Amino acid sequence: MASGKTATQRLKNVISKDRELLSSGSIRVLKKELGNIISKFLDIDKRKIQITIEEADQKNYNLSANFQKKSKAEDEIE
Repeated sequence: MASGKTATQRLKNVISKDRELLSSGSIRVLKKELGNIISKFLDIDKRKIQITIEEADQKNYNLSANFQKKSKAEDEIE
């Protein structure tokens, strides 16, 4: 299988697992809460947070959050 197809399949698997664990509404709330907490310490764009939840084993999960720094234009708007 080509690396692109492998990456696509992995992403589909991760998204599928995320949906099994939390409803889409719960994921939105989680993103919002994480954004509020992280923004207390870092200057981030809360609208661009991406989260991934992966099952590590039968009892544990890994939560990853990717976020971007605010641009200067966004700072001037606020």
